[in-house]
Amino acid sequence: MEDKKIVIVAALTQLIEQLICNMTVVALPQIAIDLNFNIDMMMWVNMIYLCSLVAFCIPGAKIISQYGVKKSTLYCFILLFISVLISIFAVNPYLFLLSRGIQGLSCALLSVSIYMLIVNDLDEEEVGPALGIVGSAGYIGMLIAPSFMGFTMFFTSWRIAFLIFIPIILILFVLLRGVKKEWTTEKQKIDNLGSLIYVVTMALLAYGITILDEWGIVLVVASLILLILFVKVEKRVENPIYNLKLLKDARYVIGNYAAMAAYFTTTIAFSAITFYLLYIHQYSEFFIGLILLIAPIIMVGLSGFSGRLTKRIDPRIISGVAMAFIFASMLLYSFMHHFTLDYVIFASVLQGIGAGLFSAPNNKYVLTLVDVEDLPDASSLLSTSKEFGKILSGGIYTLIFSIFIVGGQLGDSSVNHLLMLSTHIMMMLNAVVAFSAMALLFYSYTKYELEYNLRTVAYIKRVFSTWVKDMF
Repeated sequence: MEDKKIVIVAALTQLIEQLICNMTVVALPQIAIDLNFNIDMMMWVNMIYLCSLVAFCIPGAKIISQYGVKKSTLYCFILLFISVLISIFAVNPYLFLLSRGIQGLSCALLSVSIYMLIVNDLDEEEVGPALGIVGSAGYIGMLIAPSFMGFTMFFTSWRIAFLIFIPIILILFVLLRGVKKEWTTEKQKIDNLGSLIYVVTMALLAYGITILDEWGIVLVVASLILLILFVKVEKRVENPIYNLKLLKDARYVIGNYAAMAAYFTTTIAFSAITFYLLYIHQYSEFFIGLILLIAPIIMVGLSGFSGRLTKRIDPRIISGVAMAFIFASMLLYSFMHHFTLDYVIFASVLQGIGAGLFSAPNNKYVLTLVDVEDLPDASSLLSTSKEFGKILSGGIYTLIFSIFIVGGQLGDSSVNHLLMLSTHIMMMLNAVVAFSAMALLFYSYTKYELEYNLRTVAYIKRVFSTWVKDMF
């Protein structure tokens, strides 16, 4: 019974994390009017959330594991509850931005803790199916977030959208508190200097990538310098905030890169489809919403199945095949302006199959590669990789827009061809990223399962040799 409670808590937590992260984009204009935001402050509504999210995943993992995964998760629910209340009752932009920063912090810690709950509590054969359910919930939240906010604003207001989370968070708190188990690691001194350097590094990197103008490039360079300093500091301390030795395992690095690639391609593809259908074909927002639901529905249907499939097939094979579907869909998207709507729907189906098959196997692959004591580090880097993928793709797409559409207005017939050129370039880049992840996953399997592969090759040679003798 407790196992089911933990899976439910993890799935619902993943759902509301993605909703909170992605739903404010639709409400920004109305929030700006109600709270008197200026243009710069509007940009910070999502920026401060993302910077907080990627900055605190890894430092927070050490605290969670040492002070108790269940207890820390309960405190995170309280923190998220407070942040949502601040959003609801915010009377000025500063309070609302404060709430977004706290939401980023609490969601960063929750994204780490839910993986630790599942991997620590469940048997290894049950981890895959559970991660499939959690992955489905995450995809649902990420992809219905704009529609959720849009419908809520149509009938009530953006504040009610935040209010809806209050009972859900309370339910999660009660469910998790009913779990009797607790998971901790040996308490060690926290590396405060390393934590500080890492938080500043990731905040600057996330901000710099998102704007990618002259100042953005400066911030990215500064963050890379700080990253080098962080590595040097971590090598010298006894208890680093992240075990850098994990990065020596190529399989682990490939798994995290694949996670980054999946979120890099999937999230920005939905923006590209929206622009294409809205500005090129001038379909209604309602119709576009229906088209965008195709991939999520398929993702939800396949995510649980792919988790169960890991009991019989190596997760890298499943993830590699999934990336092949994503690669094909990105290639089709890059040329969608030459074809009809049916073509876009078919590409969405391929994307949904790929994304649905990918998440659970790759999560299981990464999280089960490490020892139990390194699970906090593995969970935190996996979460960071996913969010970093979304930030990086959004920043690059914005940069491409700024290069080709200078001073133009989306929707004008004079810039439509530039919109399609920008989308073509971004989707081709997506295809390259997906193909590289696919190739690396298959390489990981063939390279690091050498003994099994040699037996397979020997068997094929023996069968082939027999067949040739029979023929002649």
